[in-house]
Amino acid sequence: MYFGQTKIKTSKFAIHHELQLRDHQLLGDHNQTLLRVGLQYQVKPYLTTTVGYGFIYNERAGSPNNPFHENRIYQEALFSHKLQRTGMRHRIRLEERFVEGKDFSGRFRYCIFADIPFTQHGLGAKGWYAALYNEIFLNLSDDDGMDFFDRNRAYLGAGYKVSDALGIQIGYMYQNVGTTSGTSHAMLSVHHQIKWK
Repeated sequence: MYFGQTKIKTSKFAIHHELQLRDHQLLGDHNQTLLRVGLQYQVKPYLTTTVGYGFIYNERAGSPNNPFHENRIYQEALFSHKLQRTGMRHRIRLEERFVEGKDFSGRFRYCIFADIPFTQHGLGAKGWYAALYNEIFLNLSDDDGMDFFDRNRAYLGAGYKVSDALGIQIGYMYQNVGTTSGTSHAMLSVHHQIKWK
């Protein structure tokens, strides 16, 4: 996964850019490609809002893979604060989903993140940290066949800040979708901030 942010000069605006590649198995049987882009505005030092668009290409497990795609519009608010040395973030996101072959649907997501530093570098350059999050997804739809609870994701990882603008994480996520049994996921992500001068 790649999560990027390009800050626009000295303004309060930034561009979010994201790419995720997911497999049904470790390094095999492609599951999903997700592209997301958004325009961000820093309302306050602790509050950033985003409006954006996502394109998601999906394949079923095994063969035939029966591909289908989704167009998604989203709005979010991200609140950040410190709890002693721990960096805390709360993200609230609304999604309008246009899935191929399905009716329009909406979804609400809430995620709480915690980054806990291990070293004296804190969450800055050369710092190691533990990364945790939990995210709940709720469907907003009149479709009686769609459950209100969509899924929950719980994550634990370790991160390293190569520089103030570049970090790498490796971790484990446990996901529950609807009433089905939970699934385990290995994750590798790059977090990058660019300043557009």
